[in-house]
Amino acid sequence: MRIVLLTSDDRVRGLTSDGGFEIGVISAATIFLLIATSILGTIAGLLYGFIRMLLRGPRWLVATGVGIAAAAGAGGGMLVHADGIDFQLLGPLWLTVGLFLLIPGAWGVTVVVLTERLLKSGRIHPYLPHPIDKRLWGAVGNTAGWLLLAVITALGLLDLVRDVARLT
Repeated sequence: MRIVLLTSDDRVRGLTSDGGFEIGVISAATIFLLIATSILGTIAGLLYGFIRMLLRGPRWLVATGVGIAAAAGAGGGMLVHADGIDFQLLGPLWLTVGLFLLIPGAWGVTVVVLTERLLKSGRIHPYLPHPIDKRLWGAVGNTAGWLLLAVITALGLLDLVRDVARLT
């Protein structure tokens, strides 16, 4: 977010952001934000563990799908909004919105790659369903997993487009 501060007008320094943080100041609130986002990232990682049981496909495709869903759902649907000062005063708008999409998107790709590497190394063990369950999880689970990612992406993108349209 330091990049956005450097590209914004100097009048934003010292203002309180939508998240309740003083813009341009690194403080105890910054450390709290890092801890809180780490906890949220862990919870989201557990959600990916569930989705991983459903998804089938090459690692690059799964990583891309999860990255897009994270960027659209978390970034576009939850973080980018037209109310408040974050996206009205910080700029340029394309950079601010882009960074708010890039961070959760990069998290999505990273969690897939790291999880798959840990599974391949044997350091963690996947849930292995009963052989009868494997057939059921095959087509139905895969379809449900990709559908879930598509819904998260679509809802996030709809919210993002609506908010960006209000900002421009």
